[in-house]
Amino acid sequence: MRLEDFDYGLPDDRIAQQPAEPRDAARLLVDQGSAAPLHRHVRDLCEFLREGDLLVVNDSKVIP
Repeated sequence: MRLEDFDYGLPDDRIAQQPAEPRDAARLLVDQGSAAPLHRHVRDLCEFLREGDLLVVNDSKVIP
């Protein structure tokens, strides 16, 4: 994998300038493997977690 693999064009109007309020209203894309992805919200996350799952939190910052 190379850094260039993550370089793609994205229109400015598709880039969030401020966090969602309330924070749990942020959008969540749920990967369902071969099925179509689901478009949900962070507040729905508990519906998809099962006992034994590992949730990794990314607290990185965006560099302007």
